[in-house]
Amino acid sequence: MVSTMWERLVVAALVAFLVFKVTLITYRRRKYPEPHEDWANVNLDALHFPEGFLWGTATAAHQVEGHQANNWTVHEVAKGLEVSGAACDHWNRWKDDFQLLSDLGLTSYRFSIEWSRLEPTEGAWDEAALTVYSDMVDDLVARGIRPVVTLHHFTHPDWWEAKGGFADRTNVPAFVAYCERVVDALADRVKMWVTVNEPTVFSTMGYTLGMFPPGRRSIPTTLRVMRNLLFAHGTVYKALKPKHPEVQFGVAKNVTLFDPKNRWSPIDWPLARLLEWVWNGAWRNGIQNGKMFFKDVPEAKASLDFVGLNYYTHVLVGPASVSLLKMKFPKRRQEVATEFGYPMYAEGLARALDFLKPLGVPIEITENGVADAHDTLREEHLRRHLWVLSNALSAGHDVRSYHHWSLLDNFEWAEGYTMRFGLHHVDFETQERTLRPSGEAYRQIVQKH
Repeated sequence: MVSTMWERLVVAALVAFLVFKVTLITYRRRKYPEPHEDWANVNLDALHFPEGFLWGTATAAHQVEGHQANNWTVHEVAKGLEVSGAACDHWNRWKDDFQLLSDLGLTSYRFSIEWSRLEPTEGAWDEAALTVYSDMVDDLVARGIRPVVTLHHFTHPDWWEAKGGFADRTNVPAFVAYCERVVDALADRVKMWVTVNEPTVFSTMGYTLGMFPPGRRSIPTTLRVMRNLLFAHGTVYKALKPKHPEVQFGVAKNVTLFDPKNRWSPIDWPLARLLEWVWNGAWRNGIQNGKMFFKDVPEAKASLDFVGLNYYTHVLVGPASVSLLKMKFPKRRQEVATEFGYPMYAEGLARALDFLKPLGVPIEITENGVADAHDTLREEHLRRHLWVLSNALSAGHDVRSYHHWSLLDNFEWAEGYTMRFGLHHVDFETQERTLRPSGEAYRQIVQKH
């Protein structure tokens, strides 16, 4: 009799637990949907963009300028990676490259300034280098192209890295001083400034996976760097916004979505939610509430005039399902794998915009593109994402621009020259630029809208 009672209790407990888990998973599936379009039946030409919407491309200094001496060039040698070298020789060819912008009919261009060019040794400022950047801005403005300038795009002087870089908060004043000097020099012509590019990518790749400089692997240090990047952005904002009230400051945030590999798995769901909170949610909370990873960062609160969205993909999460070091990612049956390994998931752009909307500031799409050396996927990738963006605009999202990554094939960080994102093919032996068919497709879209 006693045995039977206990058996019934155990069965009842197991049934209750099963009902709870099914209910929880059902709730999560509804709260975090993962839409997929039947792309064969979507009219990708049905695009609607408001008057004044800005069309652009983006680059980063280290990836295109060439002949750098910074934390990345040191890392390339230390880790035996492919060296950036001359890259696209953009430092000497920028006038010709800006003509490519005009030929595409673009109205916005995002690029970065290389701190190590301006302050190659601590306290030694290179005014000639700043003049070159000023000339770039003048040329863009003369072409009717809005300059969007990034102050930190993964690179900084090695002398600053030797002091600990963003891992040590006491180093932040030097970064703020650099930002102030540049903004003071260019703010009369540059109204859009990105303080930091992809803080989560910089932190995890440099301090968790060790693939970016300084090549460390420490989760506590990663979390500290994330907070310090938020602190640095907020400090720059608080220091410079009163001096230049007409200037807009923002952060280019990589929003990667995390979905359970098995949408009925009780293990995959909490893993996906945890990773998305670490990658996305903690940063947004820092901006909204001045807290990140349970510590105060009051400088970050209310420190955005706009937010830049860098969107590329979603990651399917499950035990041992992702190999970041080998850049191998699982994908859904209906998805196409890109050359970088991750799946093309244009539908996620709408979800990324939904994630940023609570910040209550305008959104600039600062990066979106695909590695595609043979140019077989890029046009489809572009059209799908623009279709999703068009629908998001119709639904009320305040998105002001779209910047395709990238204008040129370039040095793609730890992947070297193997990944080609450019609307223009670059022959790195001759430095010849050739517009790809996908680039012509983008030009025609810009012309129509």
